[in-house]
Formats: sequence, C-alpha cells, structure tokens
Amino acid sequence: MVTWEELTNVRGTQLSIAWCLCGDFNAVKNDNEKKDISTKSNQKKEIRGFNSFRERNFLVELPVVGKKYTWYKADGSAKSRLDRVLVSDE
Repeated sequence: MVTWEELTNVRGTQLSIAWCLCGDFNAVKNDNEKKDISTKSNQKKEIRGFNSFRERNFLVELPVVGKKYTWYKADGSAKSRLDRVLVSDE
C-alpha cells in the first residue's frame, strides 16, 4: 500500500529518532482482528503490507485495555481493530 511506503520514506534513515504513530490505521495485523460477513480476497495482502511496514520501521504496538475491536458497523455485522498506537524503541 502506498501509505506504508510514504511513511517509511518519511522516516528514511532517521531510525534513531523516536516515533509515535497513533490513530485509525484502517489495517489489521491478523485475521483475528477483523470479523465480518464477507471475506476480502486481498485481506492477506493488506495484512502482510501492514506487518511489513511495522517490521521495517521497528515499530511495536502498545497494548490496549478494554474492547478487542475499535470499530463496529452500525448493524453489528462487522467489527475490526483499527485504532492503534505504534512506537519505536527510542
């Protein structure tokens, strides 16, 4: 996904600078973070892209307390874990 490449380019070679990214990433790390009635054929590709971005930029996710999912469709047919806080070791 272009967004991951753009964020990686922003970070560039500045790996010693601390990073904290938070918000709605509209991406899941694995199948368990998304439940809905339809299966997206490109979901695995999206998961790999997001995980690759996190790994390349040495970002870890801060744990959350509370609900497993952060987004719910109004009728309850879909839910996902999209809101996150990612930080670097610095």
